[in-house]
Amino acid sequence: MGLDRLMLAWRSILFGRELLERGVMKSIGDGKSTRVWLDNWVMDKAPRRPMNKESCMNLRLSVSAFITAHGSWDLMKLNELFLKGDVDRIMSFPPNKNYKDEWIWAYSKNGKYNVKSESWLIVQPMYIKSHCR
Repeated sequence: MGLDRLMLAWRSILFGRELLERGVMKSIGDGKSTRVWLDNWVMDKAPRRPMNKESCMNLRLSVSAFITAHGSWDLMKLNELFLKGDVDRIMSFPPNKNYKDEWIWAYSKNGKYNVKSESWLIVQPMYIKSHCR
């Protein structure tokens, strides 16, 4: 295999990885495996992490810290740490303590990857490409 073909292969792999990172997010079940500040779990124009009100953050903090024993969001805790817009987005998708968190494709209704939604994502403006970083 020539050097040009190797370079093309690596560029394709890196492009695919970037596209995957832009399109996946965590669907919240029990919140135990989703890290608040490291995983994309809030859907805006693109999947992203929530915005923090504080300057310090615990990188090991999991989303489960914001779920009550009854399985609903703890609104008081959410309001302490996140901006109002993010709290509103989080409250719009209730957790489900009967399931584990899972990675989903954010741009399809059923959460499963499909070529049509990938093709749509490829042609979207730059703000969607860089929004989840």
